[in-house]
Amino acid sequence: MEEKKPPVTPVAFKKQSCFFKYLSYWKELDTPHAVDCMHLLKNVFESTAWVLLDIKTKTKNGLKSHLDLVNQNIRTGLHPTLAAHSRKVVLPCMSYNLMTDEKRAMYQWLRIVKVLTSFSSNIKSLVSMKDLTLTSFNAHDCDIMLTVFLQIVIRAISPEYMKMVITRLNYFFNWITQKVIYEAELPGMKQFIARTLCQHEMCFPPSFFDIMHMVDQMQDFVPVYLL
Repeated sequence: MEEKKPPVTPVAFKKQSCFFKYLSYWKELDTPHAVDCMHLLKNVFESTAWVLLDIKTKTKNGLKSHLDLVNQNIRTGLHPTLAAHSRKVVLPCMSYNLMTDEKRAMYQWLRIVKVLTSFSSNIKSLVSMKDLTLTSFNAHDCDIMLTVFLQIVIRAISPEYMKMVITRLNYFFNWITQKVIYEAELPGMKQFIARTLCQHEMCFPPSFFDIMHMVDQMQDFVPVYLL
């Protein structure tokens, strides 16, 4: 008889840092690696903006995300369907996707907005009215867009709960980049961002995912602005 092999437990992350091998104390650290806040903020901004603007080549709200909803048997109103007279797959439109007129009005506002010197890049140069998209922005531009301008743009979104969820995320990033942070606030903010991410999972596609252990990282190391 063939000996049965034990089932293999799937792992979420397959890549392990070389420091676990060469530094004996590395596995004992509570936070073995630090997340760059600017890169994290850029990823969050791009994920949020491309979903709201429904940029087909960049959005995470694609066919695979809708098939994930089918596999999980949730949000049946967002499951993909086949067109009646063709074999094309039809994806339901999300309530928070901006319409063409709303996108054009938003980009026109960004082209005329004026900010203080060194506050951000020339926002006008980032806007493409031809393609109705944003191009050539850096991490600092994403910081300004997410924490300042996005709160104005989401006024055009119909669902009120979507505005609340995005505003909570903006508030968190504004908070962690402050120069003065009281240690007593850390446990409350850790619960705050955990609830916010759960609310994001209820609203956005399942593929909208970013690692958020910034509060633990700040508690073990230093505030974000010193990194």
